[in-house]
Amino acid sequence: MRYRLIAEVTAVYRTKTYPWIKHLQEHLPAYLERLARKNRSGAFLPCEQGATEIGRTASLGFSCFALKIYYTIGRWDTLPQSEKTAWIAFIQSYQKGALFFRGAFVDPPVYGFIQQTTTFRAWLFGRFLSRSVFSDEQRLIYAETKQAIATLAQVGEHPRRPYRGFPKTPEAVQQLLAGLDWTQPWGAGGQAACLAVFLRTQAPVLWEATTCQALQKSWLCFVEKLADKTTGGYFQGTAPALSDLVNGAMKIITGLDWLDEPIHYPEALIDTCLQYAPPAAACYMVNAVYVLYRCLQQTAYKQDKVQQYCTEMLERIRIFYNPDGGFSYWVGKTQTHYYNVPISNGLPESDIHGTCLLTWALAMIFSILNEHESTWRVIKP
Repeated sequence: MRYRLIAEVTAVYRTKTYPWIKHLQEHLPAYLERLARKNRSGAFLPCEQGATEIGRTASLGFSCFALKIYYTIGRWDTLPQSEKTAWIAFIQSYQKGALFFRGAFVDPPVYGFIQQTTTFRAWLFGRFLSRSVFSDEQRLIYAETKQAIATLAQVGEHPRRPYRGFPKTPEAVQQLLAGLDWTQPWGAGGQAACLAVFLRTQAPVLWEATTCQALQKSWLCFVEKLADKTTGGYFQGTAPALSDLVNGAMKIITGLDWLDEPIHYPEALIDTCLQYAPPAAACYMVNAVYVLYRCLQQTAYKQDKVQQYCTEMLERIRIFYNPDGGFSYWVGKTQTHYYNVPISNGLPESDIHGTCLLTWALAMIFSILNEHESTWRVIKP
């Protein structure tokens, strides 16, 4: 039966029909400790057994994922201050001061691989023929920088110097956003979300309040024009496929979250998301849960249906859980690529990215189901 009474849902959870959740809570810390690199505070492997050479040398993204997991499950608060300080310094150390990078966060093995594999033809397509305003290298830098800054902000920390590689005027904000391909809102929304993080965290360090407000207003005005009353999504042209619609909305909602602004049509978006059965990959699963979680913070519309959806999502998430104490990004298989960089051989084991995404999803589901016994916290992506 698809729909069940919420009283039954709560009772089922409380009587521990999900013993795997208890197993997760008991074994996840040990799993993370096994991924931690010895004598390098803040450095983690992407997985235990099948990491590639690049996977064993790259660190920035995996460090951010691990810190988010520690924060989610409450383990960050229990670390000695010396360990916290060293971990924060490790992430901060990836910030580059060179003029080209403008204070961006760059992981050399990952960036070097992208540089080597970007052919002239691919560069030409990306620069002149594609509707995207970003090359592969620029997308990587933007995303990695946003990831690092957002992770630091989650625990009340900041970059050592402000990042400067984003628009400085309202007109430039509009130009950047208009240059993205909004017929494919997942990709475009991701770049827009990065910009929102920079406008909230970096702009106030660089400019006075009135300038920051003007930049944020420009971002919000553009996004408002994308909002669709029928689906609740954010796009241009005809409505995209349901998957791109939900995942694209998720990205825009993260930007709205950082700017403390409401979702435009949360009820329509709930209706859209309830029709969506995410493919079996960690990113799809967490994106659907996040959209519903954020919508419920504005409205109680179809709350019972959302809770039923999330209860069923628990069963879907369970199949990603492994005896080693973590989650795999795919069912029975690690994430093999990170920004098109080969980081693992896809063995049947857990990985740090899948574990980060699905522990975040669980924290949101616990909140949606009003599971007050849970001490897990929801991160801001």
